[in-house]
Amino acid sequence: MKVSIYSLIFVCTIFNIYPQTPIIDMYGNEKFGGTEGAYYKDVNGFNDQYVGTWLYSNDGNSFKITFVKKLMFYNVTGPKNYYEDYLIGEYQYIENGVEKVNTLSNLNNSFTDITDYNLYSQARIFKSTYPLCPECGEDERRLLLNFNEPSRRNIWNGISNKFVIRTFDGQTKLKVQFVYTGNGLEILNSFDGPPANVNSFSVPYGEYVLIKQP
Repeated sequence: MKVSIYSLIFVCTIFNIYPQTPIIDMYGNEKFGGTEGAYYKDVNGFNDQYVGTWLYSNDGNSFKITFVKKLMFYNVTGPKNYYEDYLIGEYQYIENGVEKVNTLSNLNNSFTDITDYNLYSQARIFKSTYPLCPECGEDERRLLLNFNEPSRRNIWNGISNKFVIRTFDGQTKLKVQFVYTGNGLEILNSFDGPPANVNSFSVPYGEYVLIKQP
């Protein structure tokens, strides 16, 4: 009996110190970010299909992306603070045998601001959402990510873009739709002269098919 009473006291103490965090399906119907302290979890593992390293290679050009899951990341958004599961990624782009950008080492950092990663998930989207996906099934969802590059982080208003991914062929291939949507007015460069107009990244806009690496 004493053991049971002590166990009950211990459990109650733990619950008082670490209050329960409500778990909400991040891809469900409940308003996202509406519950203070909630954990918006990838309950069904939708993001799992993207985890790993993917490679596009064509005639001296290559585009490599590595995705990992960032679980229960704490978001401080203002009125509501909550936890969220993210898919984050970093990449390398080589053009005509010359490396233009490589952020892969950024995956080793544990940032407290998710925007410090150059790729991070934003939302699932429908086949009818731009950029369109004619080959997608009616109920199929793609993943929209934010895309950035270290040399473009000081651009006024940023460069608006959409970076959309979809796996196919038994989740062995990854289709990337990378499109420009606006902004990217000027890059601040007071040391080397006046600001320059910039609306692109080192990785060219377009569609890519990447192969899952072992």
